[in-house]
Amino acid sequence: MICPACGYKNLPGISVCENCSTDLTYFEEPKPVTESKIERAIMKDKLDQICKEKSIAIKVPPAMMIREVIDVMLKNQKCSVVVMEDNIIRGIFTERSLLKRVCGDSPINIDRPIAEAMLQDPEILSSSDCVVDALHMMEVGGYTYAIIEGDPLRVLNIKDILEYIIELEV
Repeated sequence: MICPACGYKNLPGISVCENCSTDLTYFEEPKPVTESKIERAIMKDKLDQICKEKSIAIKVPPAMMIREVIDVMLKNQKCSVVVMEDNIIRGIFTERSLLKRVCGDSPINIDRPIAEAMLQDPEILSSSDCVVDALHMMEVGGYTYAIIEGDPLRVLNIKDILEYIIELEV
């Protein structure tokens, strides 16, 4: 979609211009014609259609120790937690965060607060955004997870999206 405000060429299905942040939902652009069932579904299906019970987010406070967060993730069989304070999303901590920030080149002691190891101010998608929006955000940002706002708060990972795509083919 070409942004009418700045002329930037955004990916199809994107709701906000990546260059100038103009809301693109008010501008109509013809949808690409495709014979592919998967391509049509990714461009049309909303994130709330693919969120499952297992995608409900585990929330932790920023002061919780990394060691405790790892225990919460293990006990709940989750690959991520959302760090929240005063009902505001402050960050996300994932298996990748553990590997890069806690076990990486400059390791953080696991007896430190999770706020020191989380990805701060993560991008957040709406449950009414399309699957393509999540894929685009993950690709551009280099993320493997997407926080989906709503009640309940959810976290989708790339595996969830791949399972959705595989189900389309069955």
